[in-house]
Amino acid sequence: MQNDNMKASGTNETVVRSSSKFQQTEEILRIMAERALGKSVRSFRSKELGGGMCNAVYLVEADVLKLVLKIAPDPSVITMRHEKDSILNEANMLKIFEEKIDIPAPKLIYLDTSDDVCGAPYFFMSFMEGTPLMTMAEKPPKEFIFELKRQIGLICRKISSLQAESFGIPVMPETYRDNNCDFILTLFRMLLQDASDKEIEVPGISHDELLALIEAERDGLNEVKVPCYIHTDTWDGNLMVKENRLQGLIDYAAVLYGDPLMNHDFHDFGDPCEAFLEGYGKTEFTHNELIRISIYKIWQRLGMIVERGYRNYEDKNQYAWVLGEFTNEVDHFRMLISKKI
Repeated sequence: MQNDNMKASGTNETVVRSSSKFQQTEEILRIMAERALGKSVRSFRSKELGGGMCNAVYLVEADVLKLVLKIAPDPSVITMRHEKDSILNEANMLKIFEEKIDIPAPKLIYLDTSDDVCGAPYFFMSFMEGTPLMTMAEKPPKEFIFELKRQIGLICRKISSLQAESFGIPVMPETYRDNNCDFILTLFRMLLQDASDKEIEVPGISHDELLALIEAERDGLNEVKVPCYIHTDTWDGNLMVKENRLQGLIDYAAVLYGDPLMNHDFHDFGDPCEAFLEGYGKTEFTHNELIRISIYKIWQRLGMIVERGYRNYEDKNQYAWVLGEFTNEVDHFRMLISKKI
């Protein structure tokens, strides 16, 4: 699922409008900044940043300091089940990664869960220079793209070096499971219930049939014995680039405890990038691993389909192309299963 991505100061990306974004006035933003800094500021300005799909994101300049502010949705807005407290998940991950591993990520500056400023949690993090790879007007040379993707592989490998005690969504103990299959089924059931609540059609397959197909692969899914931290959203919109150099990786709301193959670049659209695989250190896959990757691809695409019913995007065709990608991946999954027999 694509989540919020900060944009560099001075860029002109269009802000994606969705009902989950909790926009604030300049006055409220200033109060937030002064609370975070613990002092009054003489000069202040803010700019809503483009591209984010769920949370409102602002570039804030308080005196001479640049910060990025991320605000959770208004509590009255119904969000998808797996997005519960995602703002807290990201803040926690920023803190954990700063303490435990060396990766180029923003630093958590301040987290406020009191809800007494704007009615929702928010946090400030350090500003990261650069432009998201996705929005660059002139794409870097191919050799740079290869090196960038290789570095993302290295970053994901470092993230996945951290082990967890259970499979699950970190800030949602109710999702914790003792094995990978039960966790994956939990993720699918949450999305399918979200779809039912909004009467969103899942193309080409019934809910029960989809769950049964996944359940049948229990043994293969449970080859993963130890859950680790995984980043499920390292798409090009979250890769900050400046002067053909990777400045860092942003947006840690979608970090889970799970199978390393759930890292985003293993189940993105198309085959895994050779450079990413080289950086991560895994270039060969068993048949069961390919089946697991296909299941995670189906999960990603299903999430993007269901998301359309919750964001109320201005562009009603947002992610419409994913419908075909979903049905194609279900067919691919069936083909992989048939080859086991």
